Amino acid sequence: MAEKLLLGMLKAGQKATKIAQLCRAEKDLFEILVQEKGRLKSNDLDFKTLADVFIQQVAKSELEKEFPGIGKRVYGEENNEFTNTLGETIFVKVEKTVEQTAELLAKVVDGNKSAPRLLAQAAHDNVEATSIYPTSDELKLVGECEINIDQVAFWIDPIDGTSQYVKGIEDGPVNCNHVHAKGLHCVTVLIGAYDIMTGLPIVGVVYQPFYKKMEPSGCWKEMCYWGICHNEKRITNCQHIFESNIEKRSNSSGYSVVSSTHDQLICNLIPKIPNAQVCVASGAGYKSLCVILGLVDVFVYSDDACYKWDTCATQAISMALGGNIVTLKKAMKCSNNNFHCDSLHPTQVKYKDQNPTPACPWANVGGLLVFNRSPRSKECTKKILEVASEMHLFEK
Repeated sequence: MAEKLLLGMLKAGQKATKIAQLCRAEKDLFEILVQEKGRLKSNDLDFKTLADVFIQQVAKSELEKEFPGIGKRVYGEENNEFTNTLGETIFVKVEKTVEQTAELLAKVVDGNKSAPRLLAQAAHDNVEATSIYPTSDELKLVGECEINIDQVAFWIDPIDGTSQYVKGIEDGPVNCNHVHAKGLHCVTVLIGAYDIMTGLPIVGVVYQPFYKKMEPSGCWKEMCYWGICHNEKRITNCQHIFESNIEKRSNSSGYSVVSSTHDQLICNLIPKIPNAQVCVASGAGYKSLCVILGLVDVFVYSDDACYKWDTCATQAISMALGGNIVTLKKAMKCSNNNFHCDSLHPTQVKYKDQNPTPACPWANVGGLLVFNRSPRSKECTKKILEVASEMHLFEK
């Protein structure tokens, strides 16, 4: 069942990725798919696009094909409600045929025929296995995992880094360790599965739809990362990349911390850690991925504006590699002379229960701390928690 689950999530992610690429490729059509939601705390405009909404529904539909009835346990950032310029409310979904899906989508974009047809066709196309799918040896290991599908639910972020997706910057600035500060490279598709009994993530799939632009075609090549962490099983396709990047950075004595420029508490904290430098990046999924791949040591975030759909997929992969994502505020209480990262297990993020904040019931309240298994990451984690505790970071 684990093999079927992973392949189903990979297919859902790949189809989502193809649609995300398609929407950006058709520039004139893309402009009619965007609906502004407001502003983020970073003061960037927050957008809800038909791409977001439709991709989430496509991923849900793909999972439903593999596991009939599971759709009711697929959760995500976007609801499927969209309002067109006539003020009509449309509930977006994948219908039984291309024609029916295109007809529904046409209502969202006020009768435009070409864009809905392209999206509908992509949603109904068959997805074939590619070179980024697991090898036969990997699938054999995955097949040894015993996962009860009746105890699995999903968190999906169809396009993490939507503001970067909308801006469409192809060659964004690159800072320390080849971390992209902004641009399409920071956009990710996140699909995470978690155990509804424990609340812990068990399978994560992350796609970068805009990993590399191919010449002379101008088409985008995607990259895919996945991991399974269930009971004693740890399987991922990120092992080699992680070890290679850690080796490349072995001669560096400093710490690399990725965060957001608008997180003022963290901006005040990092300079207090000797030999620490901040790498600015966009998108919670991409920042976590930078830690997973060993490009940086830690991702730390003090705000409550990161959600379950932002972290479920990446936490599963991180745990498969020996790292984790924990709640910063809770982890600070574990900071003492006998500290080690294993002591942070009780503070790891879980996904089955809402938090007490009515306005944001699925926010990761108390901030986040993402680390990997490297000694330097663990040292950096300890220092961050020590300084955060000394600063009484969350006391106003």
